[in-house]
Amino acid sequence: MNMSAESNPGTKESFLEEALQRLQADDIVILDDFLGYEKSKAPFFDRVEVAHEFLDLLTFKIKESKSRMSKEVLTQFSLDFLRDTLKQYGYNPKFVGIQCKALITYYQNQKNLDKAIEVCEFLIRHGITDDDSKGFHVRLDELHRLKKRVEEKGIDLRSLKFPTEEEDEDGEE
Repeated sequence: MNMSAESNPGTKESFLEEALQRLQADDIVILDDFLGYEKSKAPFFDRVEVAHEFLDLLTFKIKESKSRMSKEVLTQFSLDFLRDTLKQYGYNPKFVGIQCKALITYYQNQKNLDKAIEVCEFLIRHGITDDDSKGFHVRLDELHRLKKRVEEKGIDLRSLKFPTEEEDEDGEE
C-alpha cells in the first residue's frame, strides 16, 4: 500500500498497522509514505495520532540493534519531523523529551557530539525538560565540556564511553 496518494489516505489504523509491518521489514520507503499521510486530507487529529505512534515506532527501530535500516537516516528524519511539527501538533513535552533522549543516546554512542548537542539545544530552546534524568541543560553542558576536551587534547572519540540510559538514570537517584 502506497500512502503517498494525498487524496485517499486510508484509515489511521490501517496505516499504522502497515507502517509497523514495513518497519519490521526494514522498508525505508515507509518514511516517504508517512510524510504522504501527514500531508493528506486525513483529519488533523488522526494525523497527529499517527505521527505520535509512528515516532514511537521509529524510536524503537533506532534502539533496535539488529535493524538493517540506516539509523543515521532514521534519527535525522525523526529530529527533522519533530522540529517541523512541534508547534503545529502540540506534542506533550514529555513525549518529545523521550523521543529526543533516544536520539541523544544514539548520537553519543556513535560519538557524534555535534548532533547530540544539536538535539539538546533543540529541547532547551523549546523549554522541554527531562523529568526522568539529570536534565538536558546538564547533559548539554557535559557534551560541550567533552567536545572541548576532545578538541584541545586530541582525544580519540572512539575511546569515549557514555553511560547507557539505564546507568544514567540509576546514577541520579
